[in-house]
Amino acid sequence: MDLDNYDVVIVGGGPVGCITGESIKHHKVLIVEEHSAIGVPLQCGGLVSKEGVRELGYPKGVVNRVRGAYIFSKSRCIKIEDSDVRAYVFERKIMDKDLAKRASKNADFLLKAYGRLAPPQQGRYSLSVSFMGDNYHLNPQVIVGADGAKSSIGRAAGVPMRREILSGVQLEMVDVEVDRDFVYLFLDRRYSRDFFAWIIPMGKDRVRVGLCDSSDSYRKLINFIENHPVASQMLKGGVPVEFSVGALPIGYVEETVKNNLLLVGDAAGQVKPLSGGGLYYGAKCAKICGRVIDEYLSGDYNMEYLKRYHTLWKEEIGREIDLGLRFRGILKRMNDSMIDRLLEFIEKRGLVDYIVREGDMDSPSKVVGDIFKKFFGFR
Repeated sequence: MDLDNYDVVIVGGGPVGCITGESIKHHKVLIVEEHSAIGVPLQCGGLVSKEGVRELGYPKGVVNRVRGAYIFSKSRCIKIEDSDVRAYVFERKIMDKDLAKRASKNADFLLKAYGRLAPPQQGRYSLSVSFMGDNYHLNPQVIVGADGAKSSIGRAAGVPMRREILSGVQLEMVDVEVDRDFVYLFLDRRYSRDFFAWIIPMGKDRVRVGLCDSSDSYRKLINFIENHPVASQMLKGGVPVEFSVGALPIGYVEETVKNNLLLVGDAAGQVKPLSGGGLYYGAKCAKICGRVIDEYLSGDYNMEYLKRYHTLWKEEIGREIDLGLRFRGILKRMNDSMIDRLLEFIEKRGLVDYIVREGDMDSPSKVVGDIFKKFFGFR
């Protein structure tokens, strides 16, 4: 197998790795994926905003459209409802394979292969790739780590990974009847101390029910399904047909370019701190990453040029992530009683209409900031 002539090797064949490869138009690209199929295992709720769908390039796989949310605290509930579609629910296996098909026009794939970063030689990293029992040494001009929250590529390069890593678990269940126009979010410390639980409708009779927390997430999810006063009734009689787990990074790494190595997506922490969504930010940053690599390889630049990627993606979404981290810190300090009062405040102050009118799934800091200012000032 001839693996010596690739200009760029991307470790990770998920949506972000594929969009990075698709965005490198004029050079030879190899995408190395550790799993035997694109799109598995599922590690995401599959809920994507309208703008996120556009950023992803309108991939196939939509199974439902939602126009609002029910937000539950321990003792209260508010309903956020729009007349228009606000987000789409995807069958990730279909979506991911469609993105891989697009990327295949520019890139080759190596499945069930394991890429490990080799120590730098003359300031440039290389890769050791294990495939079908054989080991290959690759010396591309650029390496991209798109290998998820725990990024073995980033760690091998000594990139500081001082981030909060949450554990996510999710069940797909059938024979469940819910209002398919709405997602259901549960901010209840009895079930998730540090994040929240969700029920996402996937169309008729099918939902994804999941939970993220800092520890013991599977036990907490089962407790939520069996004992939450609202969710247990919604899910009564539901039959699990798929189980998935994943890691959620909260907080980006400070160094996403090191020599000829670039980190993107969950590996870089390009994730919304309040919702955990990574597809929109990841797709946006993947395009920036691919464009900078293309320019670097096409021009007469030294390796310092690659640092433009870090500068550009920080300019694009860095402020929103920073504000999201600040607001997440406030939410983490709020107990169930205070979250109850927050939802009551939103409802009684008529802020639901404000959320519908001004709310943005991808840039929530303005609305969240305004509500927090009013709430804490009022109290």
